[in-house]
Amino acid sequence: MFQTFSISARTRRCGRALILSAIAAAALSAFPPAACGQETPTRRRQSGYVASATGKQVRAAILRAIGAMKARQAPDGAWPDYAQEGGVTALVTYALLEAGVSPDDQALAAALEKIRQTPNRLTYVVSLKVLALSAADPKRYSDAIQGAADWFVQTQHATGGWGYGWSKDEAPDAGSLRKTRSEMELRQAYQRPDLSNTQFAVLALSEAQRAGARIPIEVWQKVDRHFRITQLPGGGWGYTYHDPDPEEAYGSMTAAAVASLYLTADRLALQEPSDAAADRQAAIERGVEWITRRYSISVNPGRDLAWYYFWLYSLERIGVVSGRRTFGPHDWFREGTALLVNGQRPDGSWTDRLYHDALCLLFLAKGYKPLLIQRLEWSGPPSGHGTPAVPGWRRDPRDLDHLIRFLGTRVGGDVVAWRTLDSGAPVADYLAAPILHITGRGPLEMSPATSSTLKTYVEQGGLILFDADGGDAAFTESVRRLAAGLFPESKFEPLAADHPVYRAVDRLAPAGLEALGLGCRAALLLAPRGLAEAWAAADPDRPDDALRLGRNLAVYATGNDTLPDRLSEATVLEMPPAQPPPRGALRIGQIQHDGDWQPRPYALPALLKTLADRFGVAVYSRTVPLRLTDEALGTFPVLTMTGHYTFRLSDAEREALKGYLDRGGFLWAVACCGRPAFDKAFRDLVAGLFPDSPLEELPPDHPIYSGKVGAPISTVAYSPAIKAESPDLARPVLYGLVRNGHLVIVYSPYGMAEGLDGIKTYGARAYAPDDARRLAVNILLYALTF
Repeated sequence: MFQTFSISARTRRCGRALILSAIAAAALSAFPPAACGQETPTRRRQSGYVASATGKQVRAAILRAIGAMKARQAPDGAWPDYAQEGGVTALVTYALLEAGVSPDDQALAAALEKIRQTPNRLTYVVSLKVLALSAADPKRYSDAIQGAADWFVQTQHATGGWGYGWSKDEAPDAGSLRKTRSEMELRQAYQRPDLSNTQFAVLALSEAQRAGARIPIEVWQKVDRHFRITQLPGGGWGYTYHDPDPEEAYGSMTAAAVASLYLTADRLALQEPSDAAADRQAAIERGVEWITRRYSISVNPGRDLAWYYFWLYSLERIGVVSGRRTFGPHDWFREGTALLVNGQRPDGSWTDRLYHDALCLLFLAKGYKPLLIQRLEWSGPPSGHGTPAVPGWRRDPRDLDHLIRFLGTRVGGDVVAWRTLDSGAPVADYLAAPILHITGRGPLEMSPATSSTLKTYVEQGGLILFDADGGDAAFTESVRRLAAGLFPESKFEPLAADHPVYRAVDRLAPAGLEALGLGCRAALLLAPRGLAEAWAAADPDRPDDALRLGRNLAVYATGNDTLPDRLSEATVLEMPPAQPPPRGALRIGQIQHDGDWQPRPYALPALLKTLADRFGVAVYSRTVPLRLTDEALGTFPVLTMTGHYTFRLSDAEREALKGYLDRGGFLWAVACCGRPAFDKAFRDLVAGLFPDSPLEELPPDHPIYSGKVGAPISTVAYSPAIKAESPDLARPVLYGLVRNGHLVIVYSPYGMAEGLDGIKTYGARAYAPDDARRLAVNILLYALTF
């Protein structure tokens, strides 16, 4: 229970340095002022210091922390309390659940039962109780969650905030406190609202309502106003606000307040006038500007080491809820993970206090989620004559937040995340997520550098969703102009009703989307009627067709495959420079035809680089585009040919190809993505050229398979589309044509490009990437050596 109570400013502030990170205690005077200065991980330089942590190191740190926390659990399921009964147990349990420990785990099952029985008396403890029970099983613990929500409704102060707790009719146990105040004064002191208790109450209420708890709208309106009126003139927040002498702003409290405003916006935005939402957004942006100006990962801005771990936790909260990647030039998650990986002790702890370690674990576990979507930050063009710029990118995060929460683990088995992206970022940062969301109002104008980056992003596998916020016509028309400049040979077309975006998981009616195709896929999508507002209005726990469309889109963009590690550096494919080949280097020609003759431009250069680097083949680093009527045709020992659709060759081209093969040339053809249209067109071409020499499947002992060149290949894996149509197929399938005793054509009816350029394609009828790469190497080695 509590020991002593004093409301002197010095004692109160010192006590908060120890406990506001998680479970503020009333035993404030029990700790000397020196305890306010806590060692941070940055103060402990260990051997093996890393400037930037890897995903493997973060996962290892999480596992060590889980082990360390479990080792300190008592037999009855609890963890040692710090000052308020049940607080540490609830916080540690919540952290372990967020780190992936199952609620059915023996250790957590016992802890959850103790948490369920914890009385609703103290704001910090009740908040953490709700967080733990909601993370574990909101349906199972619905009664306890609703009871806690009712307690918050009862104890909300008239100003909209919360104090330390107790019900309005219950006084603190004065017998355990210093008898320097009357009972009424003690009650008032504990019930006096402060921003720390209030932000924890808001976090708990948000999770409770997501779990199905009933909370009056007035509760949200009052607390939203509380945060907006307590913002200090400089944009930050302090612990208390007693005009005209407010406590100065500092980082942990400012970040917590901004995160809380995002949560109140989620509850109020659809039920309030637009000017109220604009006022809130302005308060949020002032708070973010305050953090950006004073950002530090090694101290709590404005408080040095006091409440440092609460600063880390609050930084993670605002970063995740807003999708913000950086504050100024600082990538908060990369800097924080490096700090925590370096500062973790060998036993898995970071400090001597469990609640500090729990906050460190929450930072790692909640921030470390693979990226599915990035939203591009862009500005509208100036209106001229000194007037403000027209609207730009959509700053309201509710749309993507709702979509991500609905997706859960439905894409590749991972809990996924989103974030914002500065338009001036390098290509590697764009490639960190498979979907780029460009939305907003007003004309979309991109600099030449950004336009070039968008083109490269799409060519290297990214999908751009252009989303006209509110159906804004000016945005839509500017997107059409931009796309025409980037890909003049293509244009937006209505997305077919049977396209996977409407069918991948849920069968949905067409939603007016348009697509611009690039090679194997729809690379640009345009939503002229807008999707963001529908996602923002949707309930992730009661999904509608808008959210289901988002899930189809996510599965289409990822191939329902796992996403890259959050901290991994994206691979940027490099096209070799166009320059004359070295003397003596073999050149591979790529046939130009009237179809999509080069759908995957990075695939073959990657294969040629492998041949040169791993096998020492003197080969030119790029394929040479070649018309079959080109006089230099005979100088190429190998030709390649690919595409998706029906194609035609002129009579002169057909005659030239036949002559090239009769003279001993070699053609390697692939139906990119295994498309039936190309397959039929190619088989018809060969049958017309050589009616007496049909394509036949290569036998299992052919040199391409046997290991006479490259690696032996007897079994292969296929993409999900092939598995669905031929579950038992496990052998490689290549066809060949022999002329004059020599194999002159090798044809694959299944795609291979993903194994070469790494670009995932939903629905492709293809070899699995590793086997595609092995087969492609063997085919070219055979063509160049036999």
